[in-house]
Amino acid sequence: IKKALELYEQLRQRMGVVVVGPSGAGKSTLWRMLRAALSKMGRVVKQYTMNPKAMPRQQLLGHIDMDTREWSDGVLTSSARQVVREPQEVSSWIVCDGDIDPEWIESLNSVLDDNRLLTMPSGERIQFGPNVNFLFETHDLSCASPATISRMGMIFL
Repeated sequence: IKKALELYEQLRQRMGVVVVGPSGAGKSTLWRMLRAALSKMGRVVKQYTMNPKAMPRQQLLGHIDMDTREWSDGVLTSSARQVVREPQEVSSWIVCDGDIDPEWIESLNSVLDDNRLLTMPSGERIQFGPNVNFLFETHDLSCASPATISRMGMIFL
């Protein structure tokens, strides 16, 4: 319960929260339990789950076809478009379950800042509201840069 309260407070204060612990420590159980508790209180929490490490950066963030100059959304950018369409009373969690890799996490530094702005490789910008959070699940932060770590709240299990 203490860890669920910690997670709740971090989600209220920060755009990005990382839950760190070994496999089987209860990372997924923690945020699922918090989501269920919020649902019982009448709050709607939508989740968009992905494993960013399981796909190439272009599939995650999107890419521009150099021949046609046509933009194709990636998994994360597609989720971002769905999240910004939600009303303010609906909370949305974008859950990134897997290793934190500088190759993709550095692209989210501007989102994790106070300005909550995602700049895509196409130059388009998506502004997130206060009802959106990024939740990261990982076993360690050895590959995350100090710039990324300083932008996130952390829960250790």
